[in-house]
Order: sequence, then structure tokens, then C-alpha cells
Amino acid sequence: MSDSKLQIICRDLDYCEEVNSTIRHILVPYDNSAYSNRAFVYALDFAKKYGANLSVISIMYSSSNPTEIRHQTTVDDKKVRVMEKSYRRLREAAKKFGVPIKTQMLMKNSIVDNIISFVTVNKVNLIVMGTRGRDGPKRLMFGSVAMATSQKASCPVMLVK
Repeated sequence: MSDSKLQIICRDLDYCEEVNSTIRHILVPYDNSAYSNRAFVYALDFAKKYGANLSVISIMYSSSNPTEIRHQTTVDDKKVRVMEKSYRRLREAAKKFGVPIKTQMLMKNSIVDNIISFVTVNKVNLIVMGTRGRDGPKRLMFGSVAMATSQKASCPVMLVK
């Protein structure tokens, strides 16, 4: 079988078969970094090969402190404009290859929990996300959104360094 919408699935290494792809919806958590741009390229390729939909979400911090919100809003407005420009580029790339894409900015206070919530609500089958790949004490001290997402997600997570 040579259809590009097929995927190899193995119950174990002795029993593998080609089946219609289980990858229908791919999520890219996006922060406009080189890491998330690289992850988007992988996700775009997978979406094209498997005929999947692509979602790109960015989670902007929101605060419950009114003083911080007023101050944060100015910063957020600039961030939102930058992100909208990036989203246009991502949508153009997806359109060029005929990949359905949705982009969305979420104003929340927990990145990992909101990624996991999005995955559940939108029936995401694969998360492709960039990671800086910190090693040693820094990783342990600061934690990692990518690591926490991969541990909590109900679907496979591909980390792109």
C-alpha cells in the first residue's frame, strides 16, 4: 500500500500493520520562538501526509490582580500584534500545502493545564511542540512546559529540539 494517509500501527514488534491514519488533528503550542517555528514545520508535514487538521494555540498569561492587568494589557497588546503577524505567516504556509489550520490565542494563567484542556475538548491526536532541551539542574529547578505536557497528555507528544 502506498497511500500517504496510511500509518503503521504495532501492537508489539511482532505484529504491525498499515491502517488508515489515526492522526486527524495535530496541535502546536506556539510562542513565536525558533523552537515553536521548528515544531510547526514538523506538524505541517505530518498534517499534509496524514490529511490532518492543524491547530496552533498560544497561551498568554492573564492575572487576577487589576493593577497587573492594566500594566500587562499594554505588553499583551504588543504581544498580540506580533502573534497575529506570526499567525498570518503560519496560515499562509498551511494554505500553500492545502492543510486546514486554525490559530487561537488564549488568555489564561496556566499553560500546561490549558494545553491539556484544548487537547481533550478538541480531540487532538498528536501534539508537536518545541523545547529548548535544557539539561541538568536548570531543567529540574525551572520545570518544563514540554515535559509536563508530555506527562499529562492523553495523546502522543512529539518534542522538537
